[in-house]
Amino acid sequence: MNLVNCQAILNNTVQVKLALDAKKRVFVIGDLDADLPKFERALASVNFNAANDVLFALGDVIDRGAHSVALLQRFKELGVYMTLGNHEHMMLESILAQDSGYHALWVENGGRWHYELSEAECVDVCLQLLNCPLSYLIEYAGMTIGLSHTVPQNWHWQNIPRNHSQAVTGLLWDRAITKQGKVIHNQGVDFSIHGHNSTPRPYWIGNTYHIDTNYLGGEPTLVELSSLISDFKQAQSMD
Repeated sequence: MNLVNCQAILNNTVQVKLALDAKKRVFVIGDLDADLPKFERALASVNFNAANDVLFALGDVIDRGAHSVALLQRFKELGVYMTLGNHEHMMLESILAQDSGYHALWVENGGRWHYELSEAECVDVCLQLLNCPLSYLIEYAGMTIGLSHTVPQNWHWQNIPRNHSQAVTGLLWDRAITKQGKVIHNQGVDFSIHGHNSTPRPYWIGNTYHIDTNYLGGEPTLVELSSLISDFKQAQSMD
C-alpha cells in the first residue's frame, strides 16, 4: 500500500471512542456528495429528531453536488458526528498544505465549488473539517462497532497504527476489501460500516458493511444501528 500525504491533517484524531445509550436511536449515513435535498429526504424517511437521535456520517460529504457548505452547516445544526472522507482530505491538503497534486485531483473530482467561496467561507469549512476524526469506535446495545470512510483488509480497531499516514491511507483511501472481495482481519469490533466504494445496494464482506449507494444517481443509505445489529446477529447464528 502506497501511503498518502497528510500534512494538513496531522492533528486530526485517528479514532474517537463513544459509549451510546441503547435507548437512543442511532443512525449511520453513507457518502452524500454535497446533496442536501437527498440528505433531508433520508432524515424525513425515519422521522429523525436531533434532540433524541444520534447520527454519524462516513465522509465524502462535500464535492460533486451543489450544497457542500450548506450540508456542513446542517451537520452543525443537527450535531452530526462526521468522519473525514478522501474528498475532505483532498480539500484540506489543497487549501491548507497548498499541495498542487491534491488540488488537481480534487478539482477533477468535484472540488470546483470552492472557487465560488470567499476566503472566510473557505476557512470556516476547513476549520470544521479539521475537527473531524478519521474514525469512531462506538459501544452500543452490547456491540462494538467501527465507523470510518473505508478500512484496509488488515485492521485492528483496538490497536491503531502510530504512523498517521498509514491510518489516513487505510481509513480514507483504501479499496482492497471491495476490489478483492475479502477481509483478512477486521479485529477489535463486532463489525464496521463504511462508504467510499460505490455500490447499487449495501452489502457485507466479512464483518464489514458497505453503504456508498449515492454515487451515480442513487440515494444515500441511512442505516439504523439497532436493525443492523439484529440482522448481523441473525446472520451469525446461521453460520
